Amino acid sequence: MLIYTRIISILGMWTKLDTYIELYNGYMQDILDRKHRTMDLLFLVLLGLLFLFLKRTIYYYMYLPPGPWGIPFLGYLPFMKSSPHAMYSRMADKYGEISSIKLGNHLVVCLNSPKLVKELFSRSDSIARPRTPLNEIMEGRGIVLSEGILWQKQRQFLHEKFRALGVKVWPKQRFEKFIIMEIEEFITDLIKLNGAPVDPTLLLGRHVHNIICQLMMSFRFEEDDQEFGIFNEKISRGMKLYGSIHASEYVRQYLKLPGKKTILDEMKRSLADISEFHANKIRERIDYRATHPYDEPADLLDYYLDNIEARKSRKRFPDIFPGVDPEKQVVQVMNDLFSAGMETSRTTLSWTLLMMIHEPDVAAKVRAQLRETVHPGELVTLDHRPELPYLEAVLFETLRCVSLVPLGTTHVNTTEWKVDKYVIPKGAHIIPLIGKMNNDSKVYPEPDKFKPERFLRDGQFHIPDSYMAFGVGQRLCLGIQLARMQLFLFFANIMNRFELSLPEGAEMPPLEGFMAATHTPLPYSLCFHKIDN
Repeated sequence: MLIYTRIISILGMWTKLDTYIELYNGYMQDILDRKHRTMDLLFLVLLGLLFLFLKRTIYYYMYLPPGPWGIPFLGYLPFMKSSPHAMYSRMADKYGEISSIKLGNHLVVCLNSPKLVKELFSRSDSIARPRTPLNEIMEGRGIVLSEGILWQKQRQFLHEKFRALGVKVWPKQRFEKFIIMEIEEFITDLIKLNGAPVDPTLLLGRHVHNIICQLMMSFRFEEDDQEFGIFNEKISRGMKLYGSIHASEYVRQYLKLPGKKTILDEMKRSLADISEFHANKIRERIDYRATHPYDEPADLLDYYLDNIEARKSRKRFPDIFPGVDPEKQVVQVMNDLFSAGMETSRTTLSWTLLMMIHEPDVAAKVRAQLRETVHPGELVTLDHRPELPYLEAVLFETLRCVSLVPLGTTHVNTTEWKVDKYVIPKGAHIIPLIGKMNNDSKVYPEPDKFKPERFLRDGQFHIPDSYMAFGVGQRLCLGIQLARMQLFLFFANIMNRFELSLPEGAEMPPLEGFMAATHTPLPYSLCFHKIDN
């Protein structure tokens, strides 16, 4: 009986176990069904995301301006075998007015049409600057690479103060006297040489630099000033590095080799050296103002310090330093104005003098117009400018021929652009091909010929709409009036007082140059022979 009872009990447990197994199997099947549903849902989500990604990618590349293909992550960087200007020019030849290329993770869009450049760069969403390592070194300060509200405030401030100092009011400039003073000393330096050969680029350096010094801080370097030699070397070094930095802007710092200095490292050191010089001048001015009577601002530095002092004393003054340290901002503005102002003016003058050796007929026409206007012993001033249209046309034709800055300053669009049938995504690096446009036969017939007449209309000086040597749009060169004043006065007075010739036995210097921050002529020498009164 006991055995029978146990058998019945075991059979009952087996029946319950079977029920439990069925429940377990049902539970596991439910889990599997739910897992399959989750996986199906996840698959559908991933498929949808992939579809959106492919749609966006296809749309992105379908409507981009045409250009060469690169490889993932690096784009076209591994295939850059020439200078950026040469590569972009070949792209323009192949693809036309607008083309694009990927460099690293940046999209670069090249513009090869004056009309298109003016149209796009006049937009308010075109004035941003690229987020490159160079910009990070400068921490977004200054005037050249700053953007947003800081750039707007600084540009407005500098416009107002340039006008107050007589830089932007033509023809009666308070600032003209400083340029004339440097020209008189420059003429004296040339007379002392008594026709001996000299490199005009080197000789012009101190005098052109002193004009910026007077504007910024009422200071000038004297002849044989050792401080100028040191400072000029630092500026020149910085300009050469700047000209080599383009490709490095698209390769991040993590690509540098251990123990090796990159171009960006060198640039950072060069900038620190130049900044230290200007910071010392600022501290000297602050100390001077603390112990001497102060009447009215004499230069840009005084205007800046007035604003800084007003902020500290909580006076109601416009805030021109939003988001930056005021003193560091002033230092970087000085760096920008000194570097750009000196380099462009002396290099343009050096190219123009070289052109006069290559184009003796043009030089003769310049002197003929001078003879009709001023005496050989007389100083040419801005009052004579309306009577010398051909002379100014020569300067502008030189700038067209040599393309001081073959690649215009990079802009960044802050919104998506639709340009004709193309779409330019937000954040693209937009580069105008100034050098390429300057040599476009559709814009300038016979571009290889030196023809100042391009800038004359009915005998008067005229700038064509296609001309962009000083930039265009809201980022137009801030110092354009100062640059034109310097170029006109220096060139006119040199041609009025001296005959130019090559040293005896010297070969004709080539119209070739090298790229630093600007397109600079190869070193050459000239003899300056004083014209008898």
